[in-house]
Amino acid sequence: MLPASKPTDATPARRHLPRPLLGLAITLTALISGFAPAAASAAFITIGSPLSVPATLNTAENLGYSGIYTPVPPAPDAPNGLYHTYHYGADTALWNVGQASGLSRTPATGQAVKVKLEGCAQEAAGGPAPLTEIHFQDLTPLSGGGAKVNITSQGFNIPVCGQGGASGSTVSTYDPINLCVSAGDYVGFNDDGGYVPNVYRAGVPYQVLGSVQGSTADSFLRNNGTGNGAVMSSSDLSANDGFAVNHSEELMMQVQIGTGSDATHICAGGTAGLPPVLPPIRVSPQTDGVNHERIVAVAVYCRLKPQCSGVATLRLSSLSGYAGSTSFSGRTVGRKGFNLPPNKTTHLPIRLSASVMGLIRRQHGITTRLTAVVAGKTVTQTIKVKIL
Repeated sequence: MLPASKPTDATPARRHLPRPLLGLAITLTALISGFAPAAASAAFITIGSPLSVPATLNTAENLGYSGIYTPVPPAPDAPNGLYHTYHYGADTALWNVGQASGLSRTPATGQAVKVKLEGCAQEAAGGPAPLTEIHFQDLTPLSGGGAKVNITSQGFNIPVCGQGGASGSTVSTYDPINLCVSAGDYVGFNDDGGYVPNVYRAGVPYQVLGSVQGSTADSFLRNNGTGNGAVMSSSDLSANDGFAVNHSEELMMQVQIGTGSDATHICAGGTAGLPPVLPPIRVSPQTDGVNHERIVAVAVYCRLKPQCSGVATLRLSSLSGYAGSTSFSGRTVGRKGFNLPPNKTTHLPIRLSASVMGLIRRQHGITTRLTAVVAGKTVTQTIKVKIL
């Protein structure tokens, strides 16, 4: 048999990942404009195939390309003297655009944290082992059809059919690193073709498609043409590569999308891995003296730029062992507005009411709590106050 015309070279393309917080008390409550919002709530969303049927179709023989016919002497695999090569064995992107059941697009922005893929790579009889490296991709739909590749995962390996019991019903689970997705995008399957002359003419048959009425999977083949930034237009059509629509076929792949605290902070909307959010001001436990002008200076550190603005309020709590102590609980004894400079400690002067001075003298000092309001964030701290 004469060799078929050699398809475009499909040497595997390297993927480069772009590249991801008891006595009398003073309470200090600070409300600071521009303070970071609370972390978004977490949630998982499942998209893709329900994996309800086995993967019986493959990427070499069952995609919608007419391929090429090469004249050869009649043989069992070419009884009419024409050998059919289904398409170039080039880099392949595959994604569901419609499903009989389940979501084909992610409804929220976040991270693809887990991928389940049903199927295996078919090994040619008597030939070399098939290329088993695969990838997953975030794909943005194009207005006229097709998709653009945004980001590609690290490489994974798909099992080889027949090895270790692998078949079209085998489900493998993968954990991509920092595979960010946007609302409305697809998550697709990607391979590097695996072309070998006279063996894997149309690339390695990745058996990852199922026959499902009502589902449609799109595909795009191009040597070095399915990496990050690739535009896979539906108008790019040819017999051997480019775009194709594959009716009644479903990519047997299911994806778990994490959002909020279930998505890395490297992805939009994700908060996982972020350091704890510090309050806008820091007030450490301290003992401060009150002077003859009834001024107590509390040390406050401001973390915000251009300033920390708010109101500090001093309140009393009950005094253990002191007659009538219950009547003191919650009494406001001082208040002070402030505008503190950033990235430094300032001693905030607060004037105490005259009525509390006798109490401080009789008790030889009191324990207080300080309260301050700066754009919604509340900070409190216990402070001891004594006569200088």
